[in-house]
Amino acid sequence: MNLSLRKKQIKYYTDLLKDNEFLLLKSEDSYFNSHYLSSPLNILTGFAGTEGEAVIDKSGNIKIFVDTRYHILAEKQVFSDVEIYKMPLGESFFEAFKKNYSKKAVLYVPFDIKLYNYLQLDKYFDLRTYKLPDDFLKNSELDLNLPVFESDRGVSGFDFLYKLKKISKLNQKCSKMLIFNLDEICWLTNLRSFQFKNSSNFRAILYLDVKNSNNILFVDKPSKIKEIEGLKYLKLDQFNDYINSLDDEILVKYEDITLDKFLSIKKPIQNKKKNLALISSIKQKSEIDYLKDCYKKLDLAILNFKNKIKPKMSEYDLVKIFENELLKTGAKTTSFKTILSIDENTASIHYSSYDKNKILTDENIILLDCGGYWENGYATDITRTFYFGSNPPKICKKVYTYVLKAFINCFLSNETEAKKLDNLARQILEPLNDDGFYFGHGLGHGIGTSVHQNPPRLSLNSSDIIKPLQVHSIEPGAYGKNKDNMQFGVRIENCVYFDLDYRRFSLSKFPFEEVLIEYEFLNSKEKEFVEKWQKEYENC
Repeated sequence: MNLSLRKKQIKYYTDLLKDNEFLLLKSEDSYFNSHYLSSPLNILTGFAGTEGEAVIDKSGNIKIFVDTRYHILAEKQVFSDVEIYKMPLGESFFEAFKKNYSKKAVLYVPFDIKLYNYLQLDKYFDLRTYKLPDDFLKNSELDLNLPVFESDRGVSGFDFLYKLKKISKLNQKCSKMLIFNLDEICWLTNLRSFQFKNSSNFRAILYLDVKNSNNILFVDKPSKIKEIEGLKYLKLDQFNDYINSLDDEILVKYEDITLDKFLSIKKPIQNKKKNLALISSIKQKSEIDYLKDCYKKLDLAILNFKNKIKPKMSEYDLVKIFENELLKTGAKTTSFKTILSIDENTASIHYSSYDKNKILTDENIILLDCGGYWENGYATDITRTFYFGSNPPKICKKVYTYVLKAFINCFLSNETEAKKLDNLARQILEPLNDDGFYFGHGLGHGIGTSVHQNPPRLSLNSSDIIKPLQVHSIEPGAYGKNKDNMQFGVRIENCVYFDLDYRRFSLSKFPFEEVLIEYEFLNSKEKEFVEKWQKEYENC
């Protein structure tokens, strides 16, 4: 903990404020939409999770808001002088802020806040903006020296000009468009980079003017990127001046653009359509085939990892072993910070503290949520819950088997409404509530060049319809503590997709943990599914 830096930042914020005024701490990188370890929120709270928001007042009091995935992690990481607000399942940060602060309170927000979030907060609070000094914004997880490269056309499919024609037909009313979503930029240009930790995206803004063949990618180092037909390059720091020089109407999605960039556009038009996000989420056959190969490598890394687990290894040891095995398969990097936990730490849904003092003994439950990127920059993601030992407690077997039941029934379902599929899992897992275990997150998410691609989003409040060839996760889980004070969690995750006939396939073939399956909780159809799944991996 850097006490002097924390003290310096707290003074900076409190000097901006008057009594009864609050300031929203900058929590994520403006381009990558991901929290990073040197962010102001991380410095002031100690929280290292990938999502969360925090507020500071004139007296230096700090409150952090975390969703259900981070309740336990926040308790472990957040400094003792920071108040934790644990949001219930389904509550948004905006709703949480409204509960905690009075209407029309003065709230300072970063000048580079997402416009959509700014407009939401502006309905309730008296907003002011602030801009941080450059030395507050050094992103320790960003390396701009790493190259931006073109994905293999045999994998990514169509080239930039073909994709451009496809999306331009969807926007006839306005031919000029700005794209800030990095997943969409990667899909459209076929460009990738590993310059940001756990990502194959790169810092960029894409301006499209199809009619005038004036399509510009604003990037950090234009001269080091391979030329793409139909695409020009300019430096990222030229964006504001260039866009401000245009008098034309320009389409932009409010969910993606930051406030400071929005104010540089003279005639912005809100783009309410999600056509580009939808098109980019639907994979080509070549992409599916490539992902199958990536998942074979990921399965192998997990198998090799599992075979190396020994007594007296710590969480820290285990994550190092797994990530080493991942890199041996040819992975370039992890696709997110590996989640690895032992025993009671498995109850923390997004645990990543890696306790060197938490070691394996004779009988332990282990949760591994992991993934990687290979050379063409597509993310992979899987979760397995293992048992180290031969005599798991009955409650462990029961919870594991119910989570497995939920996965099986969701996998076999032909339900395409994301919300209904999520609800199916909740119905199956509900009997575990009596044992103290709860399903505290959404059922799944899309996956592509980022590990969380949207659409589809599988959750209680999702309106998404799952389309053929949209790769997405199915990851039911249950976490808690029973009456005997045994605390743990179980999650099973596979990334899957519908084919054109709405038959669902899994990209991973890794087996379930046989010693944790209590077959008396499975019906004949579920037993048959498990038997076939386990045999299929043996034959791979």
